[in-house]
Parts: sequence; C-alpha cells; structure tokens
Amino acid sequence: GFWLNISRSTISDSMQEIELTRNESRILFSLARNRGKILSRDQIINDLWDSELFVDDNTLTVNMTRLRAKLELLGKAQAIKTKRGQGYLLE
Repeated sequence: GFWLNISRSTISDSMQEIELTRNESRILFSLARNRGKILSRDQIINDLWDSELFVDDNTLTVNMTRLRAKLELLGKAQAIKTKRGQGYLLE
C-alpha cells in the first residue's frame, strides 16, 4: 500500500516519499474518500474546481496521467482504474 499525506501533499511507502501537486493530492483524496466506488469525471471536476466552466476536460486527464506516473514510482501504477464511460476508481 501507500500513504497519502494531505497536509504535505505527498504519497509514500516504506521506502520513499513523492511530492504531489495540489490538484493531484486533491484527486487522490477524492478517490480515496470514495475507495471502491466509481467517481465520474464530472464528480471529480466538481470536487476540485468550483465551476467546470473554467476547467477543460483535458485538465483532469493531464492531472490523472501525472498522478498515475507518480503512483507508478511506488509500484502502484494500477491503483487507479479507468471504467470506460463511467469514471475512475481507486482499488
């Protein structure tokens, strides 16, 4: 497993600690809070940004790609699953 430290915006395991951006931390927190449940892209966008009018759909994709790359450094590349047409799930 891994630990998410919201106050420091980091993820870590017993070997290393990796810094996250504010948005990456918030995405992971949102998924962790709803672990085992599928969150739609709209739910995540609404959780992170007050108005989706200011957020391009690609913004979430870019943040998710970067977050997954950082999880991969901890050997957890598959922690976030994409459910086609539904959203994302933290297993």
